[in-house]
Amino acid sequence: MEIGCPLCNGLIDFSQPCPLCGSVMEDSGMLEDYYGPYSPYGKIELYEPDKDLQTTGMIACVHLFACPECGYDKRISFPEVTL
Repeated sequence: MEIGCPLCNGLIDFSQPCPLCGSVMEDSGMLEDYYGPYSPYGKIELYEPDKDLQTTGMIACVHLFACPECGYDKRISFPEVTL
């Protein structure tokens, strides 16, 4: 069996309002894509999943969500699931 991110694989639809202006934040992709050309091949633990996931030992895919209106951004972790 293979595991993967439910958001990357289109298994879930996720939206969240911006805490500053209320607009719907957009998924800007995996956080690891912003660290350099070889970062997608690194260990996922380097990209700071939420503390609640760290304590359970779950593997997470961290996405950067950004507000198209005010520019606010936030990291959101998605626990990986069996595909």
